Amino acid sequence: MPARSKYRLGRKLEYRIKKLLEEHGYEVIRSAGSHGKWDLVAVKDRDVRLIQVKKGKVQKHKIKNLMPLLAQPALLSREAWFYIPRGGIKIVRNDGMDWSKILITDAEEDLKHGSRKSNR
Repeated sequence: MPARSKYRLGRKLEYRIKKLLEEHGYEVIRSAGSHGKWDLVAVKDRDVRLIQVKKGKVQKHKIKNLMPLLAQPALLSREAWFYIPRGGIKIVRNDGMDWSKILITDAEEDLKHGSRKSNR
């Protein structure tokens, strides 16, 4: 099967799954053509699903190939990013579960030093 046809088939399947998730109340973002780890990101209330879409039977060798991806621990943070003209980009997040204790960091520093790790 030509690569273009495989792409179209994969895209069609991603849209089908996206529609199913949306019918169940999820907001879904499709990572179009990114060839990244996740094809879909689905969010509903506090439920976040990172989804890799595959076609075909569920087989042990396919699952084995996906295990490094599926076994990675996830760190989730809920953030608001503010662009401040001539001031840069600031990230606002809570300190753990307590929204009365907010953290404000500079985006460049946050990304460079991984400040997000402290927000679990």
